[in-house]
Amino acid sequence: MNSFLHISVRYLQSLASGGDDGEPKRSLTHGRADGGEPEWPPSPHRIFQALVAASAGRWNERAQLEYAVPALRWLEQHSSPTVIAATGVASKVKCQFYVPDNTADLVVPAWSRGDVTKQVKRSEKVVRPTHLSGDTVHYVYALDGPCPHFDVLRHAARSITHLGWGIDMVAGDASLLSADEVAKLDGEVWRPTPDGGGTALRVPKVGTLDALMTKHQAFLNRLSSDRFKPVPPLAVFDVVHYRRATEPAARPFVAFSILKPDASSNRAFDTARRCRDVAGWSRHATGNVCDGWPFGSTEGFVHGHDGPGKQLKGELANERFMYLPIPSIERRGDLGNHVGAIRRVLIAAPPGFQNRIDWIRRRLPGQDLVNLDGEIVGMLNLLPTKDWVLNRYTQPARTWSTVTPVVWPGHDDRDARKAESILRKAFVQAGLAPELVAAIEELDWRAVGFRAGVDLAHRYAKPDHMNGRMYHVRVRFPHPVPGPLAVGAGRYRGFGLFAAED
Repeated sequence: MNSFLHISVRYLQSLASGGDDGEPKRSLTHGRADGGEPEWPPSPHRIFQALVAASAGRWNERAQLEYAVPALRWLEQHSSPTVIAATGVASKVKCQFYVPDNTADLVVPAWSRGDVTKQVKRSEKVVRPTHLSGDTVHYVYALDGPCPHFDVLRHAARSITHLGWGIDMVAGDASLLSADEVAKLDGEVWRPTPDGGGTALRVPKVGTLDALMTKHQAFLNRLSSDRFKPVPPLAVFDVVHYRRATEPAARPFVAFSILKPDASSNRAFDTARRCRDVAGWSRHATGNVCDGWPFGSTEGFVHGHDGPGKQLKGELANERFMYLPIPSIERRGDLGNHVGAIRRVLIAAPPGFQNRIDWIRRRLPGQDLVNLDGEIVGMLNLLPTKDWVLNRYTQPARTWSTVTPVVWPGHDDRDARKAESILRKAFVQAGLAPELVAAIEELDWRAVGFRAGVDLAHRYAKPDHMNGRMYHVRVRFPHPVPGPLAVGAGRYRGFGLFAAED
């Protein structure tokens, strides 16, 4: 079933070959975002503008669009597309151009009056072109049903000649694809992200087409016998943040140091024996301050329950707090770093739930940690985000290894291939995109830790009702990934917690 509208552009300006190593030719583009910075991938608004311009040329409606208007109005109402693009890297070397500035519009009236002394001024423009590892950009729009204007959009796409600057020549096309065909498109996958991170790109919205046509009319009428009328900038569009599928969103979090009940000094807990307990105490303290919060029931998000004694499952299973006791990482000179006792705790939420973190950040400082016997065993004190130990768990890094073992979310039957499959699935369940998990460069697991100071995996007191085997894990991603990173069946209670090695 064809369930996606696919619009593609292929850049035609190629650089020289990579040389004797057989590298393919690379393409070049000069499109710029707000502030003059290189824009990659080209925004959905940019391809929409290109379709508008191509429609004017295709149906010879350069003064006023008519034929393609219904199709373009239909497209501007669609949600932001997925963008699949060749890898783009901004050049480190700036290029200098000299282009006619806007005063050229003032020269023509002067010449018409016989004043031929006025000259067109040229302005210096310094840009950094973007070098591409391929040549094609795909825009994929999800369809709820048939595409009623496909023929018009295909003709318009095939009439696109430029995307970016006038020298960025392209060939366009459009097609209807199935999900399997979309999955086979070559390039980096960029998806809209709700959390505000990633790359900000302009997208059309209802009214963008009218605004473009109004601006075009203003451009045609900018010169008159008595004065020059400046063309106002386009203001009708939205800005959506895009992120590579292999670039996970950072989880919002708040961290605390654990003080003694009298706040006289820090309190330490043995990691292997007390990790699950510190997580449980922290969840209890959070539940106390979240009673009556404005985000609905606390059963799911705070406690991870779907009713009495039932674990949260289904679509909302990952919409909950993670309670992560943080073992200290101690710097011991030439001996390197050493994993020590728990003196901190971090509470993280899924991407897009910063408001929940803000709520508990204002209310948890000074709260007591109380064990099952009712004894106060510690007090929470807000931890600065610049804390060196905390940064080992939260700053982006390529290589990570566990400080608490991963609880296997399945049975591997002591088969290495099955174990790797289970572990990769655990990373996906923890919120990493399948594309990123598939691109992992190194993945290893064993009972013995990869860090000095960690205990054998089987010596850690496991959370209740968890029977999976436990292993320490080391992973290397193709690019830096932000923390906190915790995977496996015990990831909401401090198990499977990774610290950066980079």
